[in-house]
Amino acid sequence: EDDSLQVHILKPGWKEFVQRRVLGRFRCSQCFHEWSSAKVHILFHMCRRRGQGTVWTRVFCQACRRCPDPRLEEPQFSQETMERLLHNLMLKILKYFYRLPIQPSDLLEVVVDALVVGPHESARCEGCQLGVC
Repeated sequence: EDDSLQVHILKPGWKEFVQRRVLGRFRCSQCFHEWSSAKVHILFHMCRRRGQGTVWTRVFCQACRRCPDPRLEEPQFSQETMERLLHNLMLKILKYFYRLPIQPSDLLEVVVDALVVGPHESARCEGCQLGVC
């Protein structure tokens, strides 16, 4: 994990994949309010050199709407969501580094198992603040 990764800013030889619209569950570390969001974004930077691969990731956080001075909180993901994320990451690795033809339809949806209601609060979303969301 690397919280300094930025979208479209890559080292030479690195590739990027942004998984958008992931379902995450949050819990405020100050007031313990809980919420879900279907607009969590995850940034992957990856490279392959001499047969060895490296993947760095950044999960964009959200802040609690109930706290006056909230902290950015990291989301939790269900097992099914994690499996779908890793499936999509694997497909991107196969495409970028092994030149296998991957169609957009091969990628799995990662918003699963929940109905999320309410507006997305851009002011409390790290992805929105950094132009990812």
